[in-house]
This record gives sequence, structure tokens and C-alpha cells, in this order.
Amino acid sequence: MVDVGRHPNIELLTMSEVVAASGYIGNFEVLLRKHPRYITEECTFCGECLERCNVFTEDEFNVGRGLRKAIYVPFLQSVPRQYVIDDKACIYFSDQGCEKCVEDCKKHAIDLSQTIEEETVHVGTIIAATGIKPYDPTGLYGYGDARFPDVITSMELERMMSVEGPTQGHVFRPSTGKRPESIAFIQCAGSRSFKEGQLSYCSKLCCANTIKNALLLKEHFPDLEIYVFHNGIRTSGNRQERMFLEARKQGVIFVNAFPEIGEGHILSFSDPILGQEKLIEKSFDLVTLAVGLVPTAQEMSSALGVPLGKRGFIKEDNQLSPTATPTNGIYIAGAVGAPADIKQCIEQAGSASMQVAKHFQKDYAELSPVIARVDLDKCTGCGKCVKQCLFGAIRVEDKVASITQALCRGCGNCEDACEFDAISIANYTEEQMKAQLREALREPEDKIIVFACNWCSYAGADFAGTSRLQYGANTRIIKTMCSCRVSVDLITHAFALGAPKVIVSGCHPGDCHYLDNNMFTKKRVTRLKEKLERKGLNPDRLMLEWVSAAEGRRFAEMIHRMEELEVDESEVEMSKMIFSQTKKKKVKKKMPTKEGKGV
Repeated sequence: MVDVGRHPNIELLTMSEVVAASGYIGNFEVLLRKHPRYITEECTFCGECLERCNVFTEDEFNVGRGLRKAIYVPFLQSVPRQYVIDDKACIYFSDQGCEKCVEDCKKHAIDLSQTIEEETVHVGTIIAATGIKPYDPTGLYGYGDARFPDVITSMELERMMSVEGPTQGHVFRPSTGKRPESIAFIQCAGSRSFKEGQLSYCSKLCCANTIKNALLLKEHFPDLEIYVFHNGIRTSGNRQERMFLEARKQGVIFVNAFPEIGEGHILSFSDPILGQEKLIEKSFDLVTLAVGLVPTAQEMSSALGVPLGKRGFIKEDNQLSPTATPTNGIYIAGAVGAPADIKQCIEQAGSASMQVAKHFQKDYAELSPVIARVDLDKCTGCGKCVKQCLFGAIRVEDKVASITQALCRGCGNCEDACEFDAISIANYTEEQMKAQLREALREPEDKIIVFACNWCSYAGADFAGTSRLQYGANTRIIKTMCSCRVSVDLITHAFALGAPKVIVSGCHPGDCHYLDNNMFTKKRVTRLKEKLERKGLNPDRLMLEWVSAAEGRRFAEMIHRMEELEVDESEVEMSKMIFSQTKKKKVKKKMPTKEGKGV
């Protein structure tokens, strides 16, 4: 960070946050909010103001295990190396009129009149790397209860063991101030649980952190008794596994059990090695809860306009681009996307930086030609396409829809939403798709029409071919960029042309290359199957199937299942008659001029 602060091409904005961002790759406009430091650049870090200040408050960097003054340095390695005044703690801001630090500062570097400032900057790309915070286990194993003062979290132990921490590296019992003779680590405290308010996922680094701390404690206090209660130790890589084996060698006892805590910090547990029916009770001087990590990405997600995943982390574009987001030009690194250790954070930062660097090698950004286009003569500005676009690429201006090409991914979801046939996807227009259907169903007979998405099911069909898997020659595959491009109108048009069977296939839920657009597909197909049944047609003639690029066998089996379905000629004729009379899309009404003529 020191190198970053000194680099001539890097502007380091501390005490700042992103309020909002708009635009697209190469042209982002970011609104920044700068919070006052109340210390100017004239500060020489002499420390006289710190000595003069008599106001103390809880030190959040040391997880509340120590105190700091109202004027302070966040931590020893902070950049820039300048003091900051906490306006929530400083009594000057509570109308008590204290200005002792101002009076003692010989450089006149303290300015208590500073206010919040906002600034707009223009950037080409954005990397979000705002990190993560520890889970609050209040209520678990007596944590936060005055009856259990010696129950702490792994973060609190970490600060105790640091020479820069509140105890200068000395580990002691909060209740007595004496060194503990025995320590219990309880893994997955509030993690890997489906209870309300707890984390359902594994934070990946808690086990390794506990083993590291256990080894450090054993190094300083060889006679210290250490128990680790776990639900399965998860260590990845050779280094972490070696640490685990070394900890066992040093005498750290690992017990696969979840204990219960009682008065006097007595843990009750059943050791599976001794038999589940045998209850063991053991008192510990210090109980450490290995807590998981929770996301802090909610505000960043709202500011940048990128979606969150189910667990509250910023959603990656897809599994093959873990540092890219669905918005072209915005990247993520570190734990903002998922729990990650230092090694993973460094790797992701390198990946995101390289993706940003490639954009700077040219004076322009290369975009896919497969994007949405609006026919201004047909568009009514109803805004339905705006609600349907998960990428924020559409907005209504002057009562017509406008596409930001750099944001459009060409999925085609908007085309189905438009009731006026005003939006088309380049290379996948309605006319082109229907022309393919007409050619494929020139002799319908027992044909199976398969709409396959480009990224998964179409690749799955290709994989079935290269794997020499057999399926019916009567299959006709029509490629789309995403299954959401397959509109109800396209499916019914296939039935109107005499298609006996139609399959809509796409990526598995959660794997869609266009966020959750395949869920729109599911809703449409489900509604259409219900309509088929109401019309007296067999709903099984329409199939929805998820196929990944690696599931060639699944694709072939899907075709085989559809081949087994028998459809008589009378039903095909009935569906042709029903859907050939289907109401066409609306047409924009021409607005009358003052003379009464349309324009």
C-alpha cells in the first residue's frame, strides 16, 4: 500500500466511498463522497495532538478489545500516515467546544470546519475490492453474555496475539487477566447451518486460521492444552494440510463434535471415537469461536448497479470469468465476490488487473455485434423492455427505448417482452428465426425442433456429436444466444408450421451466462404448456430441459425421450389450426398531427 500511495500514476482517495456509478465501459461516471479527515496535508505526524486529546472510545480495529483516542491513526501501517479525527467521538462536534488539539498544533494542520464533499470522476473501468467482515456470533455459546466472559471470537484472539494489538501479543483470560492453561476452538460457529440468522456456507479460511493460531500458541506455550471442535476440518492445498498434520503432532486435539457450553465454561460433548453415548465434560479457560465471513457488498452493488448472488456477494459473470461482472468494464477482486484468503485475493486482483490492462492497450472497446436494436417507428416507449433487461442496457428517452450498446449482452430477453415487435437482436431477428423454422419444417413429418442456447445446450449437442452419441436424424437444432430469446411467439409459430414436438433447452439454473434469464424461459414455457392443455393438446409436446456444455449424453437422452412420445396426425393438424390463428403482436398507432394526419 505504501508503493501505491507513492506511485505517480495512482491517485489514492482515502476516507472516500462510491455513491453511484453510471455509464459503460470506457465511459463510467462515478460519484464519490469524501468524508472529512479534519487533518490537512501540513500534518508532520509529530503526535502532539494525540497527547493533548483526552477523549477515549472503543477501538474498532482491535474488535473492541482496546481503546483509542478521538484523534488517532486507524492502524500502524495505514496509508497515508496521517491522523484522523473521529467526529462521533470528538466532543468538539457535540457542542462542548473543545479545541485543545487545534491550539497545540504548531503546523496549523487541524481544520475542524471540513465537511463532506462530493466529486464526480470519469473512468474507463472499475474494480470492486471492498472486502468482507466477520460474522457476529452474539448469543452462540454464551458470546456476549456476562456469564461467559472468556468466550471470544477468532478475530479477538488474532488481535490479542498481535504485538500491535491491545495486549501487545499477550493472550489472557478477559475475566482474570491471567494466561489460560487450556483453550477450546469451536469451528463453524454460526456457519454451515441453515438456522435463521446463521451462514449456510463455508467461509473456507476458518479452519486454516485456527490451525495457524494453534501452532503459534503451541510455539509460545508448549504446555498449553488445545482442543479443536469441528464438523470436518477443511484444508486445501499441501501447505494447509501440512499445518494440520503438524498441529496434531504438536499435541493439538481435534474432536469431531459440536459441544454445548455450561457454567464455568464447561463444554459437554460426545467423542465419536469413544462412542456417541459417552458424554464428556471438560472445563476450558478460554473458548474461541471460529466465526465465518459475511458480505459487505450491498451498498457497493447498489452504487455500481451490479447484482448480488444468493449469499449477498457480488455476482460473477459466469464460472469461467470469476472476476468479471455482468456489466462489461466492472470487475471484482477478493472477498467481495466470495470468502477468500490472502492468496486467492492476490490471484483475483492480478486477474482483474490484467482484464483492465487489456482495455488500455487500445483506444476503443471491442463489442459483440449481437446486440439489441430498436425500430423507432414501432416503439411506443411503454418501458416493458426496461424492466425485462437485467443489464440496465435499455432506457426510455423522448418516449422511445434507447439501447446502450456497451451494456447490451444480446440475450434477447427484451425482444420477447416487446408487444410491438419494435426490438430485434442482430443476427437473431424474429424474421431470421422464423425463416429457419420454415426451412426446418418444410416437411414436418416427425421432426423435433430444438431451440438450444449458444453457451450450454448447443455446445452440449456438439459434444454429443463429437462423442459419437446416437440420436434421431429428425432433430433440427436452432441456435439462440440464450434460451430467454425463445419467445412464446416462436414456439407457437413452430407448432403452426406443423412441428409435432418442440424442445427449449438452456443452461442449468445458476449457470446462465446472462444472470438468471433462463428463469424467464421457465415461466414462459410453463405458461405455454398450461395453455396447450387448456386447448386440448398434449403439453408433453413441449419440453424444457437444462443441458450443460459437458452433458452430451444428457442431450442425446433428451432427444430419445422426445422420440418415444407419440403424436398423432390429427393433433398436429389441430395445433396448426389453433396457432395459425394466434393474435399477432400489436402495431404502434400513428399519432395525429394538427392537421389530423398520421406521422
